[in-house]
Amino acid sequence: MGLSWPFQEASKGMAAILPGMQTDIELNQPATGRRVVIDTKFTEIFTASTYRDQILKSGYLYQLYAYLQSQERLDDPGSMTAEGMLLHPQTGGTVDESMTIQGHRLRFKTIDLMDVPSRFEMNLRELVL
Repeated sequence: MGLSWPFQEASKGMAAILPGMQTDIELNQPATGRRVVIDTKFTEIFTASTYRDQILKSGYLYQLYAYLQSQERLDDPGSMTAEGMLLHPQTGGTVDESMTIQGHRLRFKTIDLMDVPSRFEMNLRELVL
């Protein structure tokens, strides 16, 4: 789903150089107002730093945060509490971590592509529970 930057004013050439925001999946549950924005990545979920062997890739975190914060609108209650998920395929090992920032839950999840089909399907279904 394409998102728009909520700017008030922009210089003449800004539209030509402003990056777009394109989510992979947006799930809306009308009965509860729950909204989950899922962005998939086909890279390792972690990178390394000078001081730690495994850290989340900061660019992905900023991207998800921008998706959620930039779309907040008082006339759209679901936007105020929308959740975001970065979903990474992985072979072996599991990551499922989350935190809440400014009312938005952010989740970082891997799904094992080598899992048996029935468990793979179950894991996909459980993503939004």
